[in-house]
Amino acid sequence: MKNGHSQYPKAVLPIIALFLVSTCGPWAWFNIHPREYPVSIRFEQRTNIESFQFLTEAVTPQAIETLATTNLINGTFLRENRERFTVFAADWHGKESKEMSVIAHTPDVCWVGTGAKPADLGQPENTEISFDSGAITFECRVFKMGENQPLEMTIWCALTSGQVITEGGRFSTDYADEWDRKTKILQTTRVRSMNIFAQAIKHRLRATGEKQFVRLSTSVDGDWRITLIRLKNFAQKWLKPKVSKVATGN
Repeated sequence: MKNGHSQYPKAVLPIIALFLVSTCGPWAWFNIHPREYPVSIRFEQRTNIESFQFLTEAVTPQAIETLATTNLINGTFLRENRERFTVFAADWHGKESKEMSVIAHTPDVCWVGTGAKPADLGQPENTEISFDSGAITFECRVFKMGENQPLEMTIWCALTSGQVITEGGRFSTDYADEWDRKTKILQTTRVRSMNIFAQAIKHRLRATGEKQFVRLSTSVDGDWRITLIRLKNFAQKWLKPKVSKVATGN
């Protein structure tokens, strides 16, 4: 009996160690001396753009609950009813910024989930937009929003701790029926969430750092290349990235 009791602690020590590593390790990786980057990006949005009228659109309580923030801008810029740009921006601070999933509600998930169908016109998955502070990578997609509606091109950018996060991968347009579509939406959501988490691990981004998401879209009129140029030009008017240097302590 005595020998059995003396061996018991030795047997559980590896299990305890494994438990501590699996639970405390990830917390330490993101919170104890996380990687510091030389610069941090933060978007400021303009709602007063020359020759454009901005119309605010309310966000539903269900969407606010899903997004887990009330720091939202949602609306449409119109110019003489002949040019339209739909915009959306969200910010997460403090406790509400802890989850990486808050920046995963992109058109690949949300728009497809409400019935939009992805379209491949040859547009790139990612595109760079030049600002005074430098070039920033945006993701790019085209969707069929509904019957008798023109194609809609959208570009967006997600930031966490001031760094650009790209999720990668488009939603597949190949599905047999509604059940298959919903199944693939779930799969896409999981893959994109894993991609975001993998990038956070790779770049060792702060778990509680601020997060931002900005998106804009417009209808595709003719050549998608011209539409993309229009979107990028408007992004330069709507968004003002503030790039600040980060003290690394070195």
